[in-house]
Amino acid sequence: MARRLPLWTALLLPFLLTGVGTAAAASPPHDECPVPTIVESVLGTRDTCSTLDLGNPVGVVEGDEFTLATAVNLLHANKDDYIAVLFYASWCPFSQECKPNFETLASLFPTIRHFAFEESAIRPSIISRYGIHGFPTLFLLNSTMRVRYHGPRTVKPLAAFYTDVSEILTLFLVVTIL
Repeated sequence: MARRLPLWTALLLPFLLTGVGTAAAASPPHDECPVPTIVESVLGTRDTCSTLDLGNPVGVVEGDEFTLATAVNLLHANKDDYIAVLFYASWCPFSQECKPNFETLASLFPTIRHFAFEESAIRPSIISRYGIHGFPTLFLLNSTMRVRYHGPRTVKPLAAFYTDVSEILTLFLVVTIL
């Protein structure tokens, strides 16, 4: 005897196969993300794009887990670009010292996107995934590597770290060298 599918499965199957109830029939404008069909949403078959438009900001973008995921996705889309990520705690005196210097670095290195994440805005599981055991923690990332900074939290050594890792010179270092 053949096994029968539940009634809800039989009713839902035609909608899943045709993608009814989505904007798949209408072509989206080029500057918007296409709306995935139900099947694509469930199976994850289409590359999704971010709804968070970070543009190309100069300065520090403060964010949460969604911003962190978007930043990492942008990084993988642009293989040569670097991003700087600072995890900090508002209660930490070392973070209070480092955060203004991080904002200065954002203006010294405008080609590197800067993101700051306060520890209360990120789940502990994500913090541990990045190997963070103390604050502040600064990473410089590109699509192939993640380098953690260990050293003084003043502008000059931080800028030297950026230049060593990314090979991007800033006006600050050019003046210092001359």
